[in-house]
Amino acid sequence: MQITVNGEQIEDAAIERERETARREHGDWTEAQIDERAREAIVEWALIRQEAVQFAPEPPADEVEAEFKKLTDTHGGKPEFFKRYNLTGRDEQRIRADLAQQLRVTRFLGDLSRNVPAPDEAAVAAFFAGHAAEFIEPEQLHAAHVVRHPRSQEEADKAYAELLKVRQRLLAGEHFMEVAQKESECNDSSPDLGFFPRGQMVPEFEIVVFSMNIGEISPIFQTQFGFHIATVLERKPARPKTLDECRAEIAERLHHDLKNDSIGHWVDAKKSVAKIVVQDDAKPKG
Repeated sequence: MQITVNGEQIEDAAIERERETARREHGDWTEAQIDERAREAIVEWALIRQEAVQFAPEPPADEVEAEFKKLTDTHGGKPEFFKRYNLTGRDEQRIRADLAQQLRVTRFLGDLSRNVPAPDEAAVAAFFAGHAAEFIEPEQLHAAHVVRHPRSQEEADKAYAELLKVRQRLLAGEHFMEVAQKESECNDSSPDLGFFPRGQMVPEFEIVVFSMNIGEISPIFQTQFGFHIATVLERKPARPKTLDECRAEIAERLHHDLKNDSIGHWVDAKKSVAKIVVQDDAKPKG
């Protein structure tokens, strides 16, 4: 398949990336449906990119540098990023150019939708009424722990033996937080973990504490951080949120949707006057 938008021929690699994206998102689609979705996405983004290059200013070098650093930092730094993806110095220039283009597109879309009005209170209230089940504050626990971070098998054996004695003191009635302050290797953090929902701590920790009763002392258990003894101090059951708690979130979501709709109408208008040629199996269409 070949696609040309206003004289710009889209690279085969870009077309295949869109196909792969459609396959991941719609595993039950036929290849014909995947090709159609890929064509739509490629044409739409080509039109947006062309306009952005024409009308949005080139981003300053420091903004591109900041984006490049953000990208490489998420992969453990530049050397690790280049090693992981088998990149060379030549690739860096291409990556920076892509990031600069993304910044221009983002700025252009922001300018394009800047004057879209925010949703009114009636729209926010109506959305909340129709989607109240989505706005639930999940169950939360207030927990604390004693933790040891052994760095060798010898240290692990010693830490476990010491925690056995600590647990016996706790079962005998010593105050958990007083013991934890003295016995826990929490570095700069407190042994009091505060309130947290499921999904915030590592799974091994959550499996234990969410199965416990208030005041219960856990057995010694292990996570990637070391050995733990935990207790649950308080428990907040799941509850529905109020409109006041959700108003800002809903307004932002609806405003985002309105901006996307506005951009979609703009893209449709551009499509109607653009020169788009799609060629499948050597048969031109469009």
